[in-house]
Amino acid sequence: MSQPELEPKPVKYNIMIADASNLPILHVNALNLRISLDEFYFTLGVVQPPDQTELTKVAEVGHAVAQPVFRFALSRDTMEQFLSVMASQYDQQTTLNQRFHRSSEETSKEEVSRNE
Repeated sequence: MSQPELEPKPVKYNIMIADASNLPILHVNALNLRISLDEFYFTLGVVQPPDQTELTKVAEVGHAVAQPVFRFALSRDTMEQFLSVMASQYDQQTTLNQRFHRSSEETSKEEVSRNE
């Protein structure tokens, strides 16, 4: 009697990121995204605002050039997790920003009324 072939079953587990405080924080303001069937390829970079002499050249060519600083790829599964986490974090940050701006506006109005 032959045994059926055992197919590997995926195992799902949580992953904790180790301390990353020794890594630099790179601020980027340019993004390029390319895709394949199974992955998303990101290139992050920095573009400096053009000075007066560069403005004409940028206008002629129709774009500024960003200096790439980091490249990475995400699988479809990881991208799905990334989008879910980012949407939640973005919503939380938006709520906090709105509260802060309302609080600042109320404080400014109180200061104006006290000075009158």
